[in-house]
Amino acid sequence: MPTPRQHGGAALAHIPMSVPGFMGLNTQQAGSLLGPEWATALSNAVIDESSRVAARKGYTAITTSAISSQPIVQLYELVESDGGTELIAFTDSDVYSSTNGGTSWASIEGSLAIDDGDWTAVNFNDTIFAARDGEAPAIYTGTGTFTAVADANCPKGGVVLSAFGRVWLSNVDGHQVHYSALLDATDWTSSDSGVIDLWNVWPDNDEIMGLAAHNGALVIFGRRTIVFYTDGQGSALGVDPTQMYVVDIIKGTGCIAKYSIQHVDGDIWFLSEHGLQSLGRLQTERSNPLNNLSKNVQDELSQRVDTLSDINDLRSVFSARNRVYLLALPSGSGTETGVSFVFDTRGRLEDGSARCMGMWTLVPRAVVSSVDNSILMQVVGADGEIGSYSNQTDDGDSYIFTYESGWMDLTQQGFLLFPKRYEGIFYSDAAVTVQFKWAFDFENEFNVLSKTFVGSGGGMEWNVGEWGEDEWSGGVLLRRGKTTPGLNGEYIKLGINSTIDGSTFAVQQLDLFAKIGRYA
Repeated sequence: MPTPRQHGGAALAHIPMSVPGFMGLNTQQAGSLLGPEWATALSNAVIDESSRVAARKGYTAITTSAISSQPIVQLYELVESDGGTELIAFTDSDVYSSTNGGTSWASIEGSLAIDDGDWTAVNFNDTIFAARDGEAPAIYTGTGTFTAVADANCPKGGVVLSAFGRVWLSNVDGHQVHYSALLDATDWTSSDSGVIDLWNVWPDNDEIMGLAAHNGALVIFGRRTIVFYTDGQGSALGVDPTQMYVVDIIKGTGCIAKYSIQHVDGDIWFLSEHGLQSLGRLQTERSNPLNNLSKNVQDELSQRVDTLSDINDLRSVFSARNRVYLLALPSGSGTETGVSFVFDTRGRLEDGSARCMGMWTLVPRAVVSSVDNSILMQVVGADGEIGSYSNQTDDGDSYIFTYESGWMDLTQQGFLLFPKRYEGIFYSDAAVTVQFKWAFDFENEFNVLSKTFVGSGGGMEWNVGEWGEDEWSGGVLLRRGKTTPGLNGEYIKLGINSTIDGSTFAVQQLDLFAKIGRYA
């Protein structure tokens, strides 16, 4: 039974909810009883530096004048050996370059004659190498414009990798991977270039969906198969393609979206038909691809992916600074932005899955993690411009942070508990409004009561008569708010909403105090 505590002369059972939602979103068991460490609804959330569930940062516009009325659909960064960088943005009719971090842009389309911006680009030897299915690949050197690769033997696939001193590119048939000459992305004819044919390697009729380099091996992702090639000895640049052989094959799972592939802290994460997968874990637990990173939100994620009209609209990014993997599923226009699933990367849960920090309303159509660790993106409604993941508004607009617990049993050791007080401890560095929510017995409708932090100079105070004035040491202002839940029931769900409009916000702790009542 919960610990009794004295309140107003009456002993109340204390049901603590330390670090609520810390385990992340769990929609798979939303209709079951779950501890408060789980969330059954979680929106626009992250884990902050104090290991609390907190509101995400926002979107801050960088581009001063839109480069096009069309959206930017691909965003890359050219990184040169001398440390210089340049942003490359593709729209459906042009390609642009920015040398000032995205503030202004210039067209570098050249002879590409772009009519679709879905180009895949990689850094290679101080250049950007870009490819698209059915088109001749093109190269940008950092000056002038893009120029098409003239070698007629260069394939015209859309899956490309820069690794081991070469460019690796799929053929349009989906069964061959070609590689360029060493350190020369324009040479696909000489004896130093070559091709890997997977037709007789696939266990069934598969197709190339992605490429990666991992632990000295070339990884070829099919839709239902993953093939590993190595040369068994290595070279100065990692792999000698003339000595490569198949060292491993994982059957039964593969990659369904090439833009989901990201290197994450020494591992590779990617989206398969079973959900978000870890390549390292698949290699260890080969027999169970269903035991994946997204298992706690699997049905929700699958349903959202199925709504995409084109899987190549999906975008992803890994941010080492923010410790998140973001999987964006953009759709619609105007306010119909789609949704982003966000996973914390700083550790795994006991079941091996990644902590899902819920769904964000910040949904990139194009996104890149730059060398200075900034997340740069084009979002729906801001066509022709990019912004950064920073501050606490979405380009001046507020957004809603939401947390809801799982259903908790109010019958313990044969007694029914009657909720009398619902308290919360929050952190925010400016004025912010908090909504307390509670519901009983699996009802969908919440009771809601709003309270407000009021900024006061450099500090903060609660409205007089409604909030406690507790203040913790160390210069961190934490305030305790409380309300009285009406009604009773055998099961209760608690929640918090907050409108984020320029302030940081985190949930430190929630507490429920209940009167010990009759036998259940």
